[in-house]
Amino acid sequence: MHQLNSSSDRPLTRIKLRPGVFLDEPPADPYALHLKRVEARLPHLRPGSYFARASAALIHGLPIFHADLDRVHVVHTGGGHGRITTSGHSFTTPLRDPSVVKVDDLPVTSLARTASDMMRRTLFGPALAIADAALRLGCDRAELLDEVRGGRGCRHATEAALRATPLSESAYESLVRGHILQSGIPMPLLQHEFVDAWGLLLGRTDFFWREFGLVGEFDGAIKYDELLRPGETVADVRRREYERQRRIEGQNVRFVRWTAEDVHTPGAILASLQPFIGDHRVDHGMCPEAHDLRRPRRRG
Repeated sequence: MHQLNSSSDRPLTRIKLRPGVFLDEPPADPYALHLKRVEARLPHLRPGSYFARASAALIHGLPIFHADLDRVHVVHTGGGHGRITTSGHSFTTPLRDPSVVKVDDLPVTSLARTASDMMRRTLFGPALAIADAALRLGCDRAELLDEVRGGRGCRHATEAALRATPLSESAYESLVRGHILQSGIPMPLLQHEFVDAWGLLLGRTDFFWREFGLVGEFDGAIKYDELLRPGETVADVRRREYERQRRIEGQNVRFVRWTAEDVHTPGAILASLQPFIGDHRVDHGMCPEAHDLRRPRRRG
């Protein structure tokens, strides 16, 4: 990182992190680049200010949906006015002071508050993915429910917090479960383990409907990257996954797999399950806001 007096001295390969601060050879990963922006902002953070929203979500390891990563997000608790610049978005405390912690020496809103801030500003499916991740990272459900009560987006965010589970191992698994809840599809078992007649583990599946003898799994490049073992290629992972599926299918079950395109296409998950589950539907008791495909209205 270099501090320069003139932008004319800056090669085209440098990225501006904040006024007067540039980064040589910026990382291609936008998340890693945003964390560099956070590091550049830290020495200039005034007392009573904390990284928040998308910046805090990345610091905590929460999934990000449609966030502005070109700006560092900061909340001020000591009064004053919010401000938006090309490198930062600062805002004053809404409704009540946030709970705050330090993560790797970075002052940041707490995991529960950060998850709440992000859940309120997105749809039910992404909110469920954020809540799942928060519980998986050790957040207390009661604390999360306290943070989402009242204000903008509270109803669908509360619904997500109530239905969240740490058993969901990825954001895409959570998004699939969001479609299941919204479509009235019977709820499957999560992370079900199949064993053979001798009790040996055949494999674990994302979703299993025992009553339909059906396994559902998210099947995407992101998942294959996570399953890579040292020295393996994606082709090796695909082959290993196919062998696992064949073993589980020997237990008289069928498979349906989804890609990222399916997850992002309204009605695709339901359409893929229809041949297996027929007209079986249940009322999951979801609030109307959890079915709304529009962004939450601004209410504070």
